[in-house]
Formats: sequence, structure tokens, C-alpha cells
Amino acid sequence: MSQRGFSIIEVLIAIGIVAMLMLFAAPSAATWIQNTRLRSAAESVVTCLSTARLEAIKRNTIVSCQMTDAASSAWTVCLYDPINNICQTTTGAVISSRDKSEDNGITGLGTATTMSASTTALGVGTNMPSAATFDSFGRLASTAPNNVMRVDVRNPQVAAADERRLVIYITLGGQIHMCDPKVSKASNPMGCQ
Repeated sequence: MSQRGFSIIEVLIAIGIVAMLMLFAAPSAATWIQNTRLRSAAESVVTCLSTARLEAIKRNTIVSCQMTDAASSAWTVCLYDPINNICQTTTGAVISSRDKSEDNGITGLGTATTMSASTTALGVGTNMPSAATFDSFGRLASTAPNNVMRVDVRNPQVAAADERRLVIYITLGGQIHMCDPKVSKASNPMGCQ
């Protein structure tokens, strides 16, 4: 008579093998999820900057990307009031926005008004809130004081040695570039150096 199905020993061995594989895969999966969330937040900041730049060119006026919260990737793209250095308060002045509630909960931003070397991380909350303001030619507006030229997107919940950090640079000409300071530019186009 032929046997049908699996013995209890075979089932237990299969369960043990699957459990061992899951045990090894879980830490790398958690790191992957954290990195994906961080990249999503950084891409959101790039979206803010790009939208502000394109709207400034399209509308032939000054438009600002205001990063409003150090503990999230919240932002507002708005028509800029150069006299008061804020978003205009008129109806329709806010072009686009991302609320803090849309953030993934792990993001911290730090900004600088120079294109400083990415080897040194900016602290979460440095120079926040802040803004990058673009003129009608798509360049950083000279009428806006303290234009941001560097944004560090970080995960403050992870130890500094394990942290993945992404850096966004904005040149005076308005070019926006996101890079990874841990990667060499010679071997990977995502690298900063």
C-alpha cells in the first residue's frame, strides 16, 4: 500500500527551515523598509523644490518651497512675499502642500544656506523652518534672504552609525540634485563625492 501525504517529522523539518530563513531575512527587511521610507521623504522634498521652481518659471513670478517642520517632510509651495519674507496671504497663494500627517513618521530635516560638504551631517532641526525661493528664471531668488542650498533628510530614530542619510543640493542656477553621502560618485551616480 502506498503512503499519501507527509509525515509529522517532514512537516516539522519544513517549518524549521522556513523559520530559520525568516529569522535571517527579518533584519534586512526592516532596514529596507526604513530606507524606502527615507527615500520617499527625500523625494517629497525634491518634489516641493521642483514644483516651486517650475511654477516660478510658468507664472513669471517668485515662488517659494517652504519646509515647515523639522520632524517631518511637510512643506508648502506658495507665491512669495519678498517684503515680509513669507508666503503671500492672498487667495490662491498656496500652490501645493504636503501636511505633516502625510509623512512616514521617521523623517528629520536639517538645512544649510551653503552647499557645504555632505561628509558632515546636519543636525535634525538645523535652520528649520526654512525655504528655497525661485525667481522667474528658475534660479534661487536673490530677493529672498537665507535661501536653502542644502537639505539633509535623516532618520533620527536610528543610531548614527547605522543611519542612511540623503542630501539634496540646490545650486544658485536652480538645479536640484539628491545624493547619498555614503556612496562614491565615481562608482554610482547617486553618490555625493
